[in-house]
Amino acid sequence: MITVPANRIAAVPYDDYFKGKQDDLYVNLNGVQRREWFSKHAYLCLPLIMGNQHGFAMRSIMRATLVWNGGPNPDDTTVTIHNTEELLPRGPIQTMSSHFGLGIVTVQTAFVLRTPPNISLMTIQPPNFFIDGLQNMTAVVESDNLRRDFTYNLKLTRPNHPVNIEVGDVLSAVLPYPRGFIDNFELVDAYTLFTPEQIKEEQRAGDKFAKERVEEDPSKKRGVGRRYFDGEDIYGNKFPNPHQVRLGRDQTPDE
Repeated sequence: MITVPANRIAAVPYDDYFKGKQDDLYVNLNGVQRREWFSKHAYLCLPLIMGNQHGFAMRSIMRATLVWNGGPNPDDTTVTIHNTEELLPRGPIQTMSSHFGLGIVTVQTAFVLRTPPNISLMTIQPPNFFIDGLQNMTAVVESDNLRRDFTYNLKLTRPNHPVNIEVGDVLSAVLPYPRGFIDNFELVDAYTLFTPEQIKEEQRAGDKFAKERVEEDPSKKRGVGRRYFDGEDIYGNKFPNPHQVRLGRDQTPDE
């Protein structure tokens, strides 16, 4: 059994015919900060820009139409591939079918994605990529242990609404994370953790920030402040922990 080194996801092909062809399907979103549908103002939101760049996206090599009639069975969903002749020389590097029923379309690739020890992969809706009428189903895979492929499952959300897929469309994404990291987190009442005085100070800071956004931001460049981008609180105090404004190959968001 192979052990994948840290900070790598190994794309193991079904056979050597697909060796080195993983980039035909997958793209590292690190540094991919733009979305065709974003407005200029959206690019001033650092959380959105950071979110755009998380995970590894899977693109379609198929041009297809998906239709679900609302029924529960696999044959209630039709998957029509329009560029079959174009795909023949590439072999089954990516397939799309109705497998589970309930309007679910299953996408499979010719690669097994393997991760370092104790790192799982979560299949997610690709960050801020959307196809009308189609939604990713979330799954979590122990990809360090599973010695076979896993599928991406997409839910058609509206009966009798044709969903058209174009070559290059982003269909799904995976996000690696340490197994067990999320498990023990709890969302709790802050008053069980801090004194009333500490809570009151947080409330005052929030109120002051809200007032600044309403009264002062409109007069700033493009009508937006830069405190969060600059890594400071409402009083100008720098964040005590490392502040991230870019990922790896990323460039600074538009100013």
